[in-house]
Amino acid sequence: MYEGGCLIFSDGTKPTWLLPIWPDGTLFNGSLVTFHQPAKDEQRVAVGQEFVMEGEPVTWEQLPNARYASFRQQCRVRPFIVSSVRPAD
Repeated sequence: MYEGGCLIFSDGTKPTWLLPIWPDGTLFNGSLVTFHQPAKDEQRVAVGQEFVMEGEPVTWEQLPNARYASFRQQCRVRPFIVSSVRPAD
């Protein structure tokens, strides 16, 4: 879901919303995420397609406050550190 400037996702198993924290270099143009993983090919994922996003949920306190404080106020869902994405089968 893209709402209020926040691109948020459901975890797929329960009604929990997560705010992905993408690696530096990842780009979002409104409909396509170009996932950056150093030393690997860029993975392009259309927001409307089904894909698997892997990573780890964290608390806001685990993130640098100066960089993420505005997202905490704006998005108000649990942050999720993204480590990989791939198309769903």
